[in-house]
Amino acid sequence: MKTSLKILSAACMLPLLAQAEVEQVQVQLDPFTVRNIGGVTQFDRAQYITIHESFGSTDMSDDDLRYIEDVLEAEFGRDGGTISWLAEAVQADPNNPDMPDVEQIKTIFDKKFGFANTPQRMNPTNMEQVILCTHPEIMHGHADNTSTPWGPRSAEATAEFTAQLLKHGFTDASRPKILEVYNEPFVKAKKIPTTIPEMCEQHNVVAKRVKELNPDVIVGGYSAAWVEFESGDFHNWTNWQKQFMDIAGENMDFWSYHIYDGVNVVGTPASRTGSNSEAIMDIVDSYSHIKFGVAKPIMITEYGKIPQNSMNSMPYSKERSAAMLYSAMGQLMTYMDHPDRLMRTIPFFLGKATWTYGMTNEHIPGNANPYLLWRKLADETFVETDLMKFYYFWKGVEGEWRQSHSSNPDVRVHLLADGKRLNVILMNLDEAAKQVNLTGLTELDAQAVRIRSLTTNGKRPILGERPANAIPTWLDMEAGDVVMLMIELEEMLAADSEIREHRVYATDYLHEIEANQATTFTFENVPTGDGTAILRFSPGRGEGKQVLPDSVRFNGTNLAIPTNWAGDSQEGRPNFFGMLEFQVPMSALQETSVVEIVYPDSGGKAACAVLQVNRIEK
Repeated sequence: MKTSLKILSAACMLPLLAQAEVEQVQVQLDPFTVRNIGGVTQFDRAQYITIHESFGSTDMSDDDLRYIEDVLEAEFGRDGGTISWLAEAVQADPNNPDMPDVEQIKTIFDKKFGFANTPQRMNPTNMEQVILCTHPEIMHGHADNTSTPWGPRSAEATAEFTAQLLKHGFTDASRPKILEVYNEPFVKAKKIPTTIPEMCEQHNVVAKRVKELNPDVIVGGYSAAWVEFESGDFHNWTNWQKQFMDIAGENMDFWSYHIYDGVNVVGTPASRTGSNSEAIMDIVDSYSHIKFGVAKPIMITEYGKIPQNSMNSMPYSKERSAAMLYSAMGQLMTYMDHPDRLMRTIPFFLGKATWTYGMTNEHIPGNANPYLLWRKLADETFVETDLMKFYYFWKGVEGEWRQSHSSNPDVRVHLLADGKRLNVILMNLDEAAKQVNLTGLTELDAQAVRIRSLTTNGKRPILGERPANAIPTWLDMEAGDVVMLMIELEEMLAADSEIREHRVYATDYLHEIEANQATTFTFENVPTGDGTAILRFSPGRGEGKQVLPDSVRFNGTNLAIPTNWAGDSQEGRPNFFGMLEFQVPMSALQETSVVEIVYPDSGGKAACAVLQVNRIEK
């Protein structure tokens, strides 16, 4: 007998699916095969279940921190202000007014962030993966900077302060091991004023000095705010991200940027969830591999959705919070496919963030910033917001990746084996409902099944959990629904095989598209054998241009042209930039492989191509 589950959304006040024709999506699950993603097999909560707060968040009590760690089971992610604020407490060197007083740094910050002072807040295990960054308005070195008694009036001054603070303000155990030189610097360059090349060069100076004094710290950037790489026929890419990588890339241990639906500071309103965020990652990886011989790791140090009026205090809206949860959950479900590439991903969810009240507009009691987990009421007390549901949904989730596949890129799926528990996590990114058919679980002897669900496409987000009599064989999923099947087994689920995902980057990138002319990419040292393969191709195309190519030939073999990609159509944007997936027969792979892509119209760029080989290795 078939068992089914209907996930009821807030939007489902009308009869379910309104008798409309619903697309059937096939999800294949293989709980007996390990999914090895570039050498990573375990889901790491510290990598994904994070919060944009840290030990430096002085507006939260130790009890608040315990709640984040013990109840939400979240990891501290990023600290955007501590270095900048502490710089203002340091005087100039009496012998060199353009440099900080290093002796004073040693004195006033001596083990300031040590475990003995505040054990809960300064627990080394809570601190070492926190990403530190600075405000460029305060910490960019330039001649007219008066933010502190010593400027900083040069990159060397900023570098010295940062390096000395990291060395003397922490113990070796408690020192945060990750530094972004700035937060979103390039969009602030004119206001400071400075230039992008000067900001790139400060990354070099800071990285070198920090590593001299703190060899256990990795340094990266540039914490890009505006990743609309395709803008101006990839002018944005060439003059921002590529220029940064060309000037500072040799000294960077990782790249970082921010992904938002909506508008982040400047640019075109856009939904980046899905194919666009994948294309952004792939072009950064591709150029990194071409220039440095390695795709350096990436950190997405802010992500989510920017609502209208962004950082202003505003009346609370459950519907707005639901939309923010859709973006955060949808982006996370795609990031989870890349634990080998994405070192950390941080949703821009803040704790209490009392510094936001009145920051950008006149504060009205009872209004609050939309990114908060706790908002302040008119009577000055705090209450939880619906954004907490992000963490409640992921509470208790651990495990080893096992194989899963969806026939529709808008239905994302992950399968995690955690001891005697199997977690099946799905999300519908599409604007239309889907019937999701599940195969591969019939051999399991389920002792108990619970179903956790979160709706994000309605007047309010709804989080629920209930038991089921058996493992469902199909689900009705409305737009924005997120579902987790938690299947309890009698015994641990041992794997009998393993598939490893290999990434092969093309030897070049960013080709002009010319009508009826083949654009070629070459891949070298391609793994062959048994398994499956996917060509990840990311075109940038102007309005009115055809997104999908007419033909794709891989070593002479014609590939099927897909009709869909993850996320929305990008309709209404000046340009399309997204990653398209093409299935490649393993029999077509050669050690050196060539793909030829033909469009019927000229314009735009064939930005990058990545070959993913999923090879059976055990």
